[in-house]
Parts: sequence; structure tokens; C-alpha cells
Amino acid sequence: MDNSQSETVQRVIAAIDRGDTLEGLISLEGVPSLWEIPVVKSYLAYCKARERGQYGEGVRLCLSALAAEPHNPAHHLNLGRIHVLGRQKAKAIAAFRKGLSSDAVTNNIPGAEATADGRARQQALILSELRRLGIRKRPPFPSLPRDHRLNRVFGKLLTALQLR
Repeated sequence: MDNSQSETVQRVIAAIDRGDTLEGLISLEGVPSLWEIPVVKSYLAYCKARERGQYGEGVRLCLSALAAEPHNPAHHLNLGRIHVLGRQKAKAIAAFRKGLSSDAVTNNIPGAEATADGRARQQALILSELRRLGIRKRPPFPSLPRDHRLNRVFGKLLTALQLR
């Protein structure tokens, strides 16, 4: 990948992270020579899922990018975003948590997101996605169902007492 292509990819990724997935989709589909780059494949997958509703295709492309670069948190971010769009919250949370894990941030990441700033930016985006989903706290009595009266009452009590 030459310097101009690298700048194009970084510009498109910044646009997608700002929420402009239509621009990202148009830009990435216009340059088929970049599709084999795992980061591009991952972001293209997210754009296709968001703009066209192609969730299955998006998951397939993201998993392909993950196979090539398993330690890149950007792939986990995009896979989680696709699962959110497909209304699969549990899978989304699992993907986001995998992106935050220490396995996803080793120093052996090849490609565009290899810098520490890039990893930190990806992790910040993952954390914002998790906050937006509203992760629930663990119930006081995990052996009981979440909606059991004891869990609801003790959960409210512990929150009121600021013990959790």
C-alpha cells in the first residue's frame, strides 16, 4: 500500500468512525484494490451492514479480517457494531470485550492500526459502544433469574447504598 492509499484509508476510517458510513461505503467500494487489506475489509463489512442491511455478509467479511489479523481491536469493534445492527446484543458484547482484552492489544499488530494511538482510539470507541449498550451489573444473586424479586429488591438497595 503506497502513501496516497494509506492516507485515503485513514481518511475513510476517520469518516466511518464519525458516523459517515455512506461516504465510507462509496469510497471503499470505489477502490477494489484495497479490499484485501484486513482493516479495509473490516470497515467495508460494517458499512455494508449499516447502509445496506447485509448483516451476514458483514459478519463474514469481519471474520475474514479477524482471521488475518486476530489481534487488531478494529476488527472486534466492527464485528460488534455489526452484531448491534443485527440485534444480537450478546454477540456484540462478546466481540467488544474481546477487542478490549489483552489478547487484542499485543504489540505484534501489522497494518494501519499498529500504533499505540490507533489501538487506544479503537479501545475508546469500543468503550463508548459498550456504554451506549448499557451493560448491566451482575445480579446480587446470580443463581436466581435476573428478574427475580430478590435480585430486583437487593439490586436497588445496593445501588441506593452505593455499594455497587
